[in-house]
Amino acid sequence: MTNTQTVTELQPRMTREQLVDAARIAARYLPVASAQLMNELATRLDVTSVALCEAMAQRKELAIQNVTLREDVTSWAKECDRIEERHTKTPTNMHLLEAQRELRELPAVVICLNNEVAL
Repeated sequence: MTNTQTVTELQPRMTREQLVDAARIAARYLPVASAQLMNELATRLDVTSVALCEAMAQRKELAIQNVTLREDVTSWAKECDRIEERHTKTPTNMHLLEAQRELRELPAVVICLNNEVAL
């Protein structure tokens, strides 16, 4: 970046990597104190973004595990009802209803279509 380059020449939407690179290049043309600050901001943005991406990936994986565990609880409750019905000869869905009630009381985690996880 030169002193004659204008701000309008920068892309309106840059990726994180492009923004960090542009900040480091711009820092070369700033006074020393400002350049150090610009480099520090670029480094922190880079580290924070990587940590955020990793946390989002972990959260998505946990949400998938949560869905699987909820399905397992429902499946086990149905199996308990089936076993009880076989022994008592009386149809029941007591375990399933109890499991559904308890699962409803837990906070639901939904996986959005754009790969984000929301509560």
